[in-house]
Amino acid sequence: MYPLLERLNRDHRNLAQVLTLLGNLLDRFHEGREPDFELVCEMLDYIESYADQIHHPSEDLVFQRLIDSAGESPMVLGILMNQHALLPQMNRRFRASLDGIVHGDVLLREEVEAQGRELVQTLWNHMNTEDEEAFPLALDRLSAADWEELDRASPKVDDPLFDTPDPARYRALFRALAEQAKA
Repeated sequence: MYPLLERLNRDHRNLAQVLTLLGNLLDRFHEGREPDFELVCEMLDYIESYADQIHHPSEDLVFQRLIDSAGESPMVLGILMNQHALLPQMNRRFRASLDGIVHGDVLLREEVEAQGRELVQTLWNHMNTEDEEAFPLALDRLSAADWEELDRASPKVDDPLFDTPDPARYRALFRALAEQAKA
């Protein structure tokens, strides 16, 4: 397989761990318990700083190459690229609501939970569509030369959580993922 596609697949596996953990925290929130807000904010920061800034732009390069090289463009590629633009907005909205709770704002618990669940479900659906439709299409239609060029053009930043851990930045998230791995 091509190094860029291997990285994108690995990113999906890593993000799946974060989304599972976030879903579990939302379950606790639904039950009336307070989540670990530091942990949730670290997850949202990770999604924003790595998935939105590094991972999605790399995918957009692949999708744009597919669009440019195909006589007709599958609609799914445009949908995925549009979602890449919308996901950061969903993340910021949810984070702003959590910040509001922490700072004593009166917010409906159900609305905050709905924002979190919408973000998690959208990311799951988005990754599944990429894994099941977009990546196989890219493997089928792009040449080895395309993949080499895309790899050179894609952002080169280590995943700050899984590749080159930054424990000072993601202290609570490291701890939670370690506990989850033991279970």
